Amino acid sequence: MLRSVVLFGALVLGLVLAHGRGEEGEGFFRRLAVADGKEAVVRVLDEEGKLLGQFTVPSPARLYPLSGGQYVLAVHRDAGAVSFLFGGFRLEDHGDHQDVKEENPYVAATLRTGPKPTHIFAHGETLAVFHDGDGTVVLFDLRRLGLDFTPRLVATGGADHGAVALLGGALLVGGLERGRAEVYTPAGARVLTLPQACPRLHGEAVLGEVAAFGCADGVLLVQRQGRGFVGRKVPNPAGSPEGARVSTLTAHPRAGVFVGNFGQALAFLEPRESRLEVLPLPARPLRFAFDPEGEALYVLTADGHLHKVDPRARRVVGSLEVMAAPDAAPGLALGHGVAYVADPSRGEVVRVDLEAWRVTARLKVGGAPLYLALFEVVGTKH
Repeated sequence: MLRSVVLFGALVLGLVLAHGRGEEGEGFFRRLAVADGKEAVVRVLDEEGKLLGQFTVPSPARLYPLSGGQYVLAVHRDAGAVSFLFGGFRLEDHGDHQDVKEENPYVAATLRTGPKPTHIFAHGETLAVFHDGDGTVVLFDLRRLGLDFTPRLVATGGADHGAVALLGGALLVGGLERGRAEVYTPAGARVLTLPQACPRLHGEAVLGEVAAFGCADGVLLVQRQGRGFVGRKVPNPAGSPEGARVSTLTAHPRAGVFVGNFGQALAFLEPRESRLEVLPLPARPLRFAFDPEGEALYVLTADGHLHKVDPRARRVVGSLEVMAAPDAAPGLALGHGVAYVADPSRGEVVRVDLEAWRVTARLKVGGAPLYLALFEVVGTKH
């Protein structure tokens, strides 16, 4: 039985009034959520680094932006909980545009959902969170954020380090130890175990009607066929370096390609292709993500450089040093025309103008900022 406790407001400490940008006109409005890597603290900053809110949370958090730009999900693995953070951008629909009302950020809800929540997947109207401790998945209706945070629970057969994806109205679940992908209905009924083995399954992404999971020996593609699902394995290229594998995946519908890590390289895979195309990098990729438009992929490598990659030409088109070589994998958050990179060793967040391709600010945060997520909305401010 799902044990959930919703805590409103009690976690909020030291809120200050959000002033925002102050000008009138339509455009993008942003705030940045920053999770400390050592302490159970999440901060919300404006674009200039001004502290708008500071929250004590159940345990150190990983952060994930949610569709619409108003909420960020904080996952507290050690505490068995997740939090929904409201960034303070209230939208009022005026037909041909939306007005942006700036308010204080706050913790909208904290729920103790199950043991060791880790991997999450958000797609369309649904958010899925997998619990490594017991193999359960909780599903949230993103349309109800701010009104109802009650999730649905799906049991998947036991503890594992799991990966989840949503595809064609179904829930796909894979496990690192099980090395298989399974298909569940939203109601929780298991309808299929795919026959293809996927040893050390880790990492997932969805592109159109195809889902991809990283395997030690390649990538498993899962596609809806008729009323069912079929799998297809794409192997690692012959002669690949020892230990090179895809374990993290991303995709963007406009780019039309899956991208994964692959040792000191990136691997590209289009859904209809039967081979991985590998792009070597100057250092191992730590974080990578598409910009909101899907026109470029940005990659933070272990030498502290941020690279701009053309996903269609499969080549690096720009490199910029943003920090010294980090000890851990720092957070990377992308918005329209801007990137933020955490620098925990200096207690800073680095802001990069993607159009000018230069570092424009080093925001003093304090502590050890590690995970980042953007609140970003488009609207008109009067």
